[in-house]
Amino acid sequence: MRSLNKLIFIIIFIFAFYIIAKGQTFEWQTGVSGFFDNHEYQNQYAKSQTIFGSRMFGYAKIVLNREIEIGTGLDLLYEFGDKLRKDNIEPVLYLHFNKEFVNFYFGSFPRRNLITPPRILQSDTIQYYRPNCEGLFLEFKKPWGFQSAWLDWTSRQADTIREVFQIGGTGMIKKGVFFYRHDFIMTHFARPANQMPNDQIRDNGGMYAGVGFNLTPYLFDSITISTGYCFSYDRVRNVSYFSYNHGSLTTLYIELLNVGIRTSIYVGDGQIQMWGDKLYRANYYNRLDLVWHFFRKKNISGSAEFSFHVVDDILDLSQTLKIYATIGGQRTLKPK
Repeated sequence: MRSLNKLIFIIIFIFAFYIIAKGQTFEWQTGVSGFFDNHEYQNQYAKSQTIFGSRMFGYAKIVLNREIEIGTGLDLLYEFGDKLRKDNIEPVLYLHFNKEFVNFYFGSFPRRNLITPPRILQSDTIQYYRPNCEGLFLEFKKPWGFQSAWLDWTSRQADTIREVFQIGGTGMIKKGVFFYRHDFIMTHFARPANQMPNDQIRDNGGMYAGVGFNLTPYLFDSITISTGYCFSYDRVRNVSYFSYNHGSLTTLYIELLNVGIRTSIYVGDGQIQMWGDKLYRANYYNRLDLVWHFFRKKNISGSAEFSFHVVDDILDLSQTLKIYATIGGQRTLKPK
């Protein structure tokens, strides 16, 4: 019933949204993202599974001027072999302010190409199940770099449901072929409203900071190399003290004619990152990705990856196929 009420509210909001838009620029976009993610794992850190499905989305926005826009719409998940579920309908409702040096979102807005932490902090499977950030995003940008921060309220407290939210951000400085980048995430797990004896508050998070070179203007179609330091922390209040885990992560990516090779090596303590890729919980993790970008058009992109994972001297495999396609348009709504 709660999901149905949410859907009715969104339909009414969209109708009111259209009325208000009279005399403003009206833009719309709809599309689909498909994913096939097959993990053939035999290690102790991550389970073997296949994630196969698609998301369909559609939203519209009023551009009040060159700096402010209001957007609304829906995003629907369907996992193949499952049933359509009301809980898989997510609203898109946001205010966006974008000026020369400031980029700000408030509401429920797509995270694609906006919030992109490395896998060690946040697994890329989040795009399948939580394509929207529900909270706010703030970015300060200059030609030589940027710094962003965001808040994602992932779970509202109820009688038997925890309150959970994440705070994170990314910063980068560029000078010629040299760059420095850092990312951080903090996740807070509060208790449910009806507290159970073993339900404890949990604090979890971590960061990555690294330097590298982007040699794309000089070699191949794309080539970057980076290395850096990462750590995570974890505490269950009234049960354990803070534990800290440290390590290093080095990555090389080379691409030519839409075919790329990415290799990364992690060495250090096993990371305890609640939303990060679970394979980084090993003390040594070597990953090799063979990537083919078979679509790179304005309105459609598609890629296939075949990946080798070496964890604790065990070789695991995974295959990934992703497609993202959109159509859209705009018009000025003239008042009668």
